[in-house]
Amino acid sequence: MAKKSIGIYSNLESTSNNKVEDLYLIVDNNNIVFTVKNIQTNHFVAFEHFANNQDNSGWHQLVAYLQNNSKLIHGVFGNVFFVWNNPRFILTNKLQKQDTLIYLEELNMVHGKSIDEELYLTPIDDKLLIAFTVPDALSTLLSRSFPTGKWHHYAEYILASSAQNEAQVYLFENSFCLHVVKEGKTQLINYFQIEGEDQNCYHILNACTNANLDTNLSKLTVWGFNNLQHNFINKIASYFLAGEIVETRNTGIGASLNTSYPQNIYANYFIF
Repeated sequence: MAKKSIGIYSNLESTSNNKVEDLYLIVDNNNIVFTVKNIQTNHFVAFEHFANNQDNSGWHQLVAYLQNNSKLIHGVFGNVFFVWNNPRFILTNKLQKQDTLIYLEELNMVHGKSIDEELYLTPIDDKLLIAFTVPDALSTLLSRSFPTGKWHHYAEYILASSAQNEAQVYLFENSFCLHVVKEGKTQLINYFQIEGEDQNCYHILNACTNANLDTNLSKLTVWGFNNLQHNFINKIASYFLAGEIVETRNTGIGASLNTSYPQNIYANYFIF
């Protein structure tokens, strides 16, 4: 059965004539997270996390559960961003002629073919874009509640961060996304399953080695850290010149989050 893990709210100000809040709906294979941001104050003002239990898979039951248990699903928002948090994506070069079939073939070559999914393309800069697919069933379910929602990929927001020489780790329930930056340029962005401590450390260090990033001169930055679950971060930190556990901003509902969750385990959902 689906469950509500957390809900924190402040007074939402949007009306049909004055829509001052945006909704980010972050979705993976087992979780849906609502993050609401006031675009005038730049503060996060509401947050909900819903998850399927281990015996249930798919989105139908989870989305149905939202209808009766989410305080935000019927809210008024200026923009609705569907954020697909899934490893099935590629960062690739833009083509002079935008041929979606070529991007889809490249995506299938990397991740394997998948049916009943729609391809989305998100420009990152003048040369690069993200190509990813979203299951039709999921898109249909969410569009019923939010007809104006537009799809993005979580990696898009990671790539918007500024860094020089850094390994950035975004931790989730069963996986983490690693972004390796050298001299201000992305060298790698990829998802890995969370496994044993040694294997997790190997993935990070091996990626840095392949990117020729000298960890002794670089920073390790981590979002979504929970000391009870992510001890491998403590283990690997000694390989880097410096480290940072990102904290949720202490504004808006961030103050409540920091009081209830001092380990800042939800910081990965406030990167927008």
